[in-house]
Amino acid sequence: MADGSITDEQAHEWLEDISKGAWISLHYDNPTLGGEDKAEISGGGYTRYKMPFSQPSNRGIHSTEDARFTGLVQTKLVYFGIWNKKGAGSKSDPARLMAYGELPQPTMVLNGKGYVLHEQMIMISFG
Repeated sequence: MADGSITDEQAHEWLEDISKGAWISLHYDNPTLGGEDKAEISGGGYTRYKMPFSQPSNRGIHSTEDARFTGLVQTKLVYFGIWNKKGAGSKSDPARLMAYGELPQPTMVLNGKGYVLHEQMIMISFG
């Protein structure tokens, strides 16, 4: 069985696509198992955060500022997601989950409080 590889050029093209239009979300469970809502939190002051990323370098990118989520409803945060749109999009052009990962540790947020994903905390790379 042969192993496949991704060229540096293709990896950087995909990473550039993410870095151009990345909206960060928070999730109470794995977003790939969450069905239609992708286990994304909602309510209170929650909205996806427009995150700037570095330019691709050495097959990777990282977040370049803090993502501050405020006024959240009480919930347990376990995952983050990276989307191509702020909201759901339209039927003909729906939002697409481009990447996701577990938070460093599950965090219980109290009603009205916030959560911060610090600069460089989100890194995406191709090995």
